[in-house]
Amino acid sequence: MKLRLRNHLLLGAATGVALGLSAWLDRGASGLDNLSIVSAYLCLAMFGAALLIGPLRSRATGAPVLNSHLRRDIAIWGSINGLLHFWLANKLSMTWEYVGIFVDNATAPPSQQVRDQLYLWGTIFGYVVAVLILILLLISSDRALRTIGTRWWKRLQRLAYVIFIATVAHAFAFQVLETRSLIWVATVAAVFAGVLAMQLAGMASVRRRKN
Repeated sequence: MKLRLRNHLLLGAATGVALGLSAWLDRGASGLDNLSIVSAYLCLAMFGAALLIGPLRSRATGAPVLNSHLRRDIAIWGSINGLLHFWLANKLSMTWEYVGIFVDNATAPPSQQVRDQLYLWGTIFGYVVAVLILILLLISSDRALRTIGTRWWKRLQRLAYVIFIATVAHAFAFQVLETRSLIWVATVAAVFAGVLAMQLAGMASVRRRKN
């Protein structure tokens, strides 16, 4: 219990500092814009970190990780940041003004037809992530684990993979729409590639032990 409390205090403090600095350091964007962007990247980073714990332990032990409080705690704070971004993004991006600037009247490539699809699918992925995050939060307790049983709890926990992939797709769509700097696109790509590589390495370790 003390360890989990420490986890939440550290993760909460890191989140608070990052979001506080983003709102205070207003460099050409509104405070809400900064909060939306930083909460989105915190969500991606925390889910990526949570998905690294299993493979890292599997490589060390050769056995799959069935349950990890640290992984669960990091995912909880990733979920909190994801829901904050969802709320802010709906206020900022689900408006006719946003569509006019970044979809209908944008002069930068790609074409308007491509931008229509990016906005549509990016938005859909965003809503999918929000719904799955709520499900994940509902089962992120030891009581939920005991209630639904290990088998179904583990199956539902794998929604974290879907959340991570959908978050990456959502991020790429809106990065293109808003013509973000290549460094941010590269950051998302690097996080995705790193998590994918570690997942494959973890599965390979488990297979070697079974053989």
